[in-house]
Amino acid sequence: MGWVDREHIPALEQDWRYGRLINLTRRLLEARMPPCTNASCNGGTITVRDQDGNETTVTCDVCGGSGEVAAPADNEDDGRAG
Repeated sequence: MGWVDREHIPALEQDWRYGRLINLTRRLLEARMPPCTNASCNGGTITVRDQDGNETTVTCDVCGGSGEVAAPADNEDDGRAG
């Protein structure tokens, strides 16, 4: 697998073998990632208020500040592949 310059994509789409791969790639790029599973996360940050009323905002450890969590890969390394 390699990279293709954008200028060559229309020519590759004419061949059904590459067209299917390009369509799959586009669908994967457009797919939404699931939201962060941390209940305290609000768009990638967590705001904590202490007893004195001071607020501290930190980056969520689960999503890394993106607000979205990638779905785990189903491959041989994690033991779930068929």
